[in-house]
Amino acid sequence: MSDAPATKLPSMGLREGAGERESDRPIRVMVVDDSHLMCWLLTRWIGEAPGLELAGIASSGSEAVATIGRRCPDVVLLDLEMPEMGGLEALPTLLKICPSAKVLVVSALTKNNAGVALDALAKGAVDYVSKPSASGQNCDGQEFRRALLKRIEAICRPPEPRPVRRPRQAKLDTNRAALGFGDGPAMPVVRKPFSMVVPRVIGVGSSTGGPEALLRFLTPLAPAIRRAPVLIAQHMPAEFTRTLAARLAIATGMSAKEGMDGEPIKPGHIYLAPGDRHMTLAPSKPPTIAISDAPPVRYYRPSVDLLFESLVDVYGPAVLGVVLTGMGSDGMEGAGAISKAGGSVIAQDQASSVVWGMPGAVSTAGYAAGEGTPEQLAEVTVGLFEMERP
Repeated sequence: MSDAPATKLPSMGLREGAGERESDRPIRVMVVDDSHLMCWLLTRWIGEAPGLELAGIASSGSEAVATIGRRCPDVVLLDLEMPEMGGLEALPTLLKICPSAKVLVVSALTKNNAGVALDALAKGAVDYVSKPSASGQNCDGQEFRRALLKRIEAICRPPEPRPVRRPRQAKLDTNRAALGFGDGPAMPVVRKPFSMVVPRVIGVGSSTGGPEALLRFLTPLAPAIRRAPVLIAQHMPAEFTRTLAARLAIATGMSAKEGMDGEPIKPGHIYLAPGDRHMTLAPSKPPTIAISDAPPVRYYRPSVDLLFESLVDVYGPAVLGVVLTGMGSDGMEGAGAISKAGGSVIAQDQASSVVWGMPGAVSTAGYAAGEGTPEQLAEVTVGLFEMERP
């Protein structure tokens, strides 16, 4: 979930109703935190940031529940650990009272509460930003401020208008190896054809909204996963990835773990890049995972681009690249490498993405053979593996 620094919030585009431009309407932010210092910092940053407006402050989940209805925020910055009612307990009620609000968890990140943070994402929070700590690695207050403002901008800015037709039935036309979109006008973006080579490896990239999208994509894939390894680069802190891997294992019934340096990959296994570390595939026999602390690539570590490019080096056209929800454009260059090598790339659609940055970049660049919801992408993936049957 690490992202590029942002210096200012760009204009927000057009908003329907009342003739008001979205760029003229400030994003209303509600702060829910029991720390006086954190409330002071957050409200100060909100007041200083162009395009933001403070909607209110609450010092507990119960106070937030009691007041959110009249404050009508666009974004709620929600702490998890608070007296009376914690953020996780309050979250479902907050979204029920104000379903249009985007909840961004802002809380101290430790190994102990990584599971709680993932629970919050499962209950409807859109993303997580870790508070800086006085000790330890996460102590850069300015980086925290940049990451927070960038997340608010990403989850609130309406995407660029683009007509998107979701597949009526996500099936594979094996005569031309293309995704069937049913009757109607052609997609506005030129699609690459699917590869006629059956995938031997699946590479997945995701960021904001990724944990839930990964569960939705991977859970139906057990038959396909048993015949190919899955390597995932998800932007998130180191404390998260081991917990996320455990949840993927439970959901899919397959082996899922953080990748280890020098580990041979096996079909039927899911490998997740350790948080804040690059994961690539080394062209050995058998292919092995390489874990690196090299500098971020275009601001990202782990880098989806590096992962995808390394898969092409080993498997050539037998790579299936999957780009799920996330901010930024990480994965676009790697998707291009897969496409140029003759492999297949699919991307999450705009309607189902929390942030249509990464998949949008891949789709509009013309590298995607098709797009859809995570469940539809899973169905197409299974279809690609069915090609090897007589």
